[in-house]
Amino acid sequence: MKLLRWAALWACAVLGSAVPAVAADYNAEVAFQFFSVTCVRRLAIPDEIRAWARATRLPAIVEPNALNTFVGATPGAKGAAWTLPSPNDWKFTLSIRAGTQTCAVWAESADPAIAEELFRKLLTGATNSSSNTVTTDEDQSFPTATGKSRLLTMSVINDKSTEGYQFTFMAGDRSGSFFSGAPVQVAMQMTRVDAKKK
Repeated sequence: MKLLRWAALWACAVLGSAVPAVAADYNAEVAFQFFSVTCVRRLAIPDEIRAWARATRLPAIVEPNALNTFVGATPGAKGAAWTLPSPNDWKFTLSIRAGTQTCAVWAESADPAIAEELFRKLLTGATNSSSNTVTTDEDQSFPTATGKSRLLTMSVINDKSTEGYQFTFMAGDRSGSFFSGAPVQVAMQMTRVDAKKK
């Protein structure tokens, strides 16, 4: 329960004032704000994210290649993706991944270093709680066909309940070229996990 309280309180605090002082890249800030408002504030609960998307009247993505990129192709599991309102000419997307039901925000263009800095600050509040354990599950940079890529996965687990969240950050070094099927440079994802089942 303390973990859920931390996530909700953190989302409200960061949306108030913390982000602008850190971000020097507008698109990275926008992507992070979308991630905070959709995934973090709603605690990565798919039904709540779907309800918010309906209430906000976000346009659903139906184009097969783009949908496969944002949702995945897990047989028998439903995912969904929506176009987020863009304050400029770059695209931002919200999705619920098929199978894992992970909440994700995707940005066509954003400074990878700034986006990662904001993403890491997301977990700072969790480390201040003695009842939570924050671990880095994966941290690597590697070459791909489209350029240099970045992958960072961190978990925040409540020591008593063993429940928590896994956060994943992915980035490419060029705008709109990280994923095939849809132009994406940065993705931030959040899913609920149970350490007993990991």
